[in-house]
Amino acid sequence: MDIPHSSVRLHQTLDEEDDDCTLLRYLIEEDQPNYELLDDDEEIGSIVAAMDEESTFHRTIHERRLVPRDHADGEARIMRHYFGANPVYTPEMFRRRFRMKRHVFVRILNGVHSVDRYFQQRENCTGLLGLSPLQKVVAAMRILVYGLPADAVDEYVQIGESTAREALYHFCSAVIAAFGKEYLRSPTPADVVRLLQVGQSRGFPGMLGSIECMHWDWRNCPTAWKGMFTGRGKHPSMILEAVASQDLWIWHAYFGLPGSCNDINVLQRSPVFSAYVRGKAPPIQFTVNGRTYDMGYYLADGIYPEWPAFVKSVHHPMERKTEHFAAMQEGARKDIERAFGVLQTRWAVIRGPAYGWERERLSDIMTACIIMHNMIVEDEKDEATNTNFDNIGTLANPSLGSDAERKAFVAAHHKLRDRAVHLQLQRDLIEHNWMRYGSN
Repeated sequence: MDIPHSSVRLHQTLDEEDDDCTLLRYLIEEDQPNYELLDDDEEIGSIVAAMDEESTFHRTIHERRLVPRDHADGEARIMRHYFGANPVYTPEMFRRRFRMKRHVFVRILNGVHSVDRYFQQRENCTGLLGLSPLQKVVAAMRILVYGLPADAVDEYVQIGESTAREALYHFCSAVIAAFGKEYLRSPTPADVVRLLQVGQSRGFPGMLGSIECMHWDWRNCPTAWKGMFTGRGKHPSMILEAVASQDLWIWHAYFGLPGSCNDINVLQRSPVFSAYVRGKAPPIQFTVNGRTYDMGYYLADGIYPEWPAFVKSVHHPMERKTEHFAAMQEGARKDIERAFGVLQTRWAVIRGPAYGWERERLSDIMTACIIMHNMIVEDEKDEATNTNFDNIGTLANPSLGSDAERKAFVAAHHKLRDRAVHLQLQRDLIEHNWMRYGSN
């Protein structure tokens, strides 16, 4: 039998008044035809008991339990352990647990505090102070460093699971806003000069770094997208394309394409050469084996196209000079593989599978990890120079007419894909390395 509308109102009335007299009055006055057979007091009593039990059950499963966390104690513990005048743990232990030195951590803390109001400590509705900026940043950092679930930082930081997850998302977006412009920048003219000097000393004049792709498994990929995001592995994944130099600085990062793409598919969508084709890249000129070139290049593996912007190894070398060049190229190209290894070692959250649901938030996590990786590289590299990149300046962009812009854009694309120049550059580098190193 269908439940009449008046029965719904009956249930609502019982939530407010649950005495038997109200129930009987309601049945008689409002819905007597449907309940005329219920003239037994025991039957009416059983209905009342059942409704009370159902009401109590629903209230129980929706009840939110308040956990009396001591926020002040959590902050005091962190200060006592790491940031006091005489901290419990040594600087070496701080670096091992936070992957960076304390002054870098403090800089990040101040940066996110300045760009996101979420990291400002405020009073709640009862007048009590909420979580401090330090607690929120420590919770987010522990999740990134150790790949912990959000609930695992509760006991130490005194922060709830949902709040820890919220702090992580705010932290990553704030790191991007505060430091992304500086630590995700394309190479400036000063950077290019330094990269060319490093490449020259390693036997590769004109080299700007190494390029490669890395997969990050996405276990919580929506079912409708799994086919598109599943490629070489058993699980869905997203791809990071990156360029790194010998000091492990990541100069280019393009993340988010489905795992079913290969390196060529990623390259076709990547903005890695966008500055060059727009005429905004710093000018480059170098000489190899008596020939002058005006385009820098990246070391790449065999899947990349035969463009002047890539220098690849020689498969099945037949001569000693080509065998020597292949060994030199493959050794230098390990810079990007080392960068990926260090990135995943520092931030365990990207070493394991990603359990988030939203691509944008996963992209923010990856980007924030790369930014902090570069901050650590800048702080801890052996050279004491070239650590201040403020006010270096940018290239002046000449104003071109629309026809000139189009012609320059097309010419740059053709030049970027000139196979003959790629092959000539490879031959010149083989001769250069053989004359410099191989003959001995």
